Amino acid sequence: MFDKNALQQLTALKSSLQSQKNLSQGLVRTTTKRFAFVRLDDGKDAFLAPDEAQKVLPGDRVEVSLTTNKKDQLEATLEKLLDSEFSRFVGRYRVRGKAHFIEPDFPQFNRWLFVAPQDRGEYRHGDYVQGKLTRHPFKNDGKGQVKPTAPLGSPGEPGVEARYLTAKFELPTEWSVRAQEQAQAINLTPIVLAEEQEDLTHLPFVTIDSENTRDMDDAVYLEATESGWHLKVAIADPTRFIAPGTPLDQEAQRRASTVYLLGQSITMLPTELSHDTFSLVPDQQRPALICTLHVGQDGSIGEFSFTEAMIRSHHKLNYQSVSEWLENPECSTVPAPVLAMLKELQAFAATRAQHRQDHALVMEDRADYYYILNDQKKIERIEKRERTPAHRIVEEAMLATNICAGKLLTQHPGLGIFSNHVGFRPERLEDALSLLEEDSPEYSVGDLQNLPDFQRLLQDLRLNPDGDESFTQLLPILQRMLQASALSLDSSEHFGLGFQHYATVTSPIRRYHDFHNHLAIKQILHGNLEPRIDPALVESLQQQLTKGRQACRQQEQWLACEYYRDKIGSVHLGTIGLVTSNGVGVRLDESGFEGFVMLASKDAPKPRFDARRLSLTLDDQRYQLDQKLMVVISEVDLEQRRISLELVDPQMAERLKAWHPET
Repeated sequence: MFDKNALQQLTALKSSLQSQKNLSQGLVRTTTKRFAFVRLDDGKDAFLAPDEAQKVLPGDRVEVSLTTNKKDQLEATLEKLLDSEFSRFVGRYRVRGKAHFIEPDFPQFNRWLFVAPQDRGEYRHGDYVQGKLTRHPFKNDGKGQVKPTAPLGSPGEPGVEARYLTAKFELPTEWSVRAQEQAQAINLTPIVLAEEQEDLTHLPFVTIDSENTRDMDDAVYLEATESGWHLKVAIADPTRFIAPGTPLDQEAQRRASTVYLLGQSITMLPTELSHDTFSLVPDQQRPALICTLHVGQDGSIGEFSFTEAMIRSHHKLNYQSVSEWLENPECSTVPAPVLAMLKELQAFAATRAQHRQDHALVMEDRADYYYILNDQKKIERIEKRERTPAHRIVEEAMLATNICAGKLLTQHPGLGIFSNHVGFRPERLEDALSLLEEDSPEYSVGDLQNLPDFQRLLQDLRLNPDGDESFTQLLPILQRMLQASALSLDSSEHFGLGFQHYATVTSPIRRYHDFHNHLAIKQILHGNLEPRIDPALVESLQQQLTKGRQACRQQEQWLACEYYRDKIGSVHLGTIGLVTSNGVGVRLDESGFEGFVMLASKDAPKPRFDARRLSLTLDDQRYQLDQKLMVVISEVDLEQRRISLELVDPQMAERLKAWHPET
């Protein structure tokens, strides 16, 4: 047995050795191989060998000792597990012989984790499940253990895609008891005119939405004047009955927005409220926030105001019908005064669109895709619909209203949530400038971090009045270098739209930041200007909005794979929307779904990839963004939810040009 002095010496030696190690901390980044990396806090990556990688899970925060190998590359050895967020997850149940596992659904992670015999239940190989970690591999010689906690369905089962992705992204679907009680109380509350509300029920407001829309949160009324138009936009007002801090307010914050999964909507507010009580259904009195604005004959927005009111929608109209009536007035089924107002709305929309074209930025019109599901909740058919004059009416009315909201909230800092867009991503700004210098050295770029210069560049690229071929090619490249819009407490510019300030208020039934901005505008109207917004709320809303969008995209791609799996060999027209060093992503024009053309091959020369210009060259053929291609569906991988495409033989593509001359 060691004496006390020997133990002290060993402890001192251990501390000395530890102090001599090059220690660092970071997050584990797994790969599809057996090895992994640790993204260190200084931004560097350190290699984690397979034996070490077995001890950690995606996103683990670890302390590592660092060494440098013969190639001057950092290698990491695990010292401590500091934190792990890998706790609950979704994945596939796997059976191999007598052993049972779950394959967690994480990007760049393809390990199966063991399920103990007592936790196996009645699950079958391939089932989709929720699971939780019961034993971390770090402290168990790399042998992790998990337990299934709930079934999500089996492959092909009706609705399994929505259930699985709802669980994966942890989208809230249940209402608390207190929230349900508040909703019931609201439904029992009479809707009567309050002292601060103006009675506008006599005005013939109309809603214009998709035919099946039930959560109608905006209606429009327009009067022509000698100098332009007076527009009133009535916005459903759930804040009339839902006060800050109440159970429904807290639930709406947690959900952030309504998520429109195919075949299923996860509403921000209880369905009976969003589809009835608050919805601007026809012939019913509803509380509303009114934005009244004057639009001049040149399309400029003049004076505006916000007020509280009671309205009654006189008609529930849909995009298709309104567009048909505008084209063929004799087919109209609405009273003559309403049809006349629709014609004025069309003129208003055209004028506003031209004003934005001249003074802001206008995105090109893109078709919408409607995916019609069958009884099995799989895609039965796809309808591609071009944007109509009715869509433009609603778009221009809502944009104008949100511009006014942005101006008002900018005058009262600390109250509102803004939608910002800062233009180019900082790390891509130099690339954008160098490309412009190379392709158009005569063009005066200016400062692209300044809204007027950015706006002028995008206008010139999109309009391209001189038909400059270099501008045509630069536009899609530069557009891929732009930031995404984001929520912010800062009222800075929205570069993507070309607006000085922008704050959305037109969808308070569907989006919490709109709901919050209603509360903020009411504070202003009532003279209460004390800021009460928590900056952490904006971050949580943004995260939840991202989760909802990811769930929708992944469900559509999943259903797309099921839709195309019996269409192997079919030929389609598509547009390149992604370029990598290995191939191109192609968006099928008929459906909006995406597939990938692999151009790299072990048995052929490697394609030349231009990361700045996002182009790929192979056998003297150049592939670039927005290029039209004829492709054939070669494989559908339901496990990975990928559609593989191949280029159509050039001779065949030439013959097919008779049907697709735009290729």
